[in-house]
Amino acid sequence: MPAKPIVVGVDHLPEALRAAELAARIAEAAGVPLIPVHAVPVVPLVDGALGLVPMRVFSPELQDEVTRASRAEVVRSLQHLLPATSVRRLEVHTGPAAFVIAEVARQRRAQLVVLGGKKHGALARGLGRSTARYLVRTLDAPLLIVAGAASTISRVLAALDLSAASLPTLKAAHRLAQLLGAQLRVLHVVEPLPFAHLMPGGLDEAVYHRGSQEIFHGIVARLKAVREADRVVRSGSPAETIAEEAAAWHADLLVVGSHGKGWVDRILLGSTTERLVTELPTSVLVVPVKATARRRAAALYAKS
Repeated sequence: MPAKPIVVGVDHLPEALRAAELAARIAEAAGVPLIPVHAVPVVPLVDGALGLVPMRVFSPELQDEVTRASRAEVVRSLQHLLPATSVRRLEVHTGPAAFVIAEVARQRRAQLVVLGGKKHGALARGLGRSTARYLVRTLDAPLLIVAGAASTISRVLAALDLSAASLPTLKAAHRLAQLLGAQLRVLHVVEPLPFAHLMPGGLDEAVYHRGSQEIFHGIVARLKAVREADRVVRSGSPAETIAEEAAAWHADLLVVGSHGKGWVDRILLGSTTERLVTELPTSVLVVPVKATARRRAAALYAKS
């Protein structure tokens, strides 16, 4: 069976070119093809003939000309960054970037999709904007949003929320750290118990914290490559605590899992904490977890 490729969204902007360069490094280390993808917006004309109300019309000839020019510009930008074989694989399609990238990733059965960020932090450039937000919600493949300043990735921080997404997220983080020769640290944030003081008899916070730590260490123990010193449990608000840990440890890449029905999903998709996470200057890898994987992971946890 052919190796599943890596798909990277490209244009002539510096952020996209840095993402393409990193995607090429990952593809080379993994021994898989790299497919650059460029989306060309639909170009409408405004027709106001005979004094009628102006109407938007479509010109296939103009669209073809714009597409050819866009392809030539992207090829010029990529030819000094990527291997010639990767440049020749460039796919140029008409339509919104999110839809174009998602469709190519689906058709090519991509194992990873890479996007360049825009200026103010990985999630602000990505998840806070329509293209990456759409892809996070719809892709079956992991999505890597590359920080604009990222040149090397030497420290990978994986945040686990103890949902069924945790084990697939940990494995994806470990795989990428191996490919890039990076150090892996694994983090879990224990949230305060909501309304614990209102429960009959109260709830023991210490027991709750110990239980969370035991589950966390049980998950991480399945991957023996993670050192004891790199298994970290913190307490507090997940978004703020992850940001603090990433900054204190100087993480280059944050790895999180989506569709796990835990606090990671609230960070990725919720409006309250999204503002905090968007300030992270790190690259971000979002690992989707399918329903079958969630059931399999849940069965494994039940045996722990």
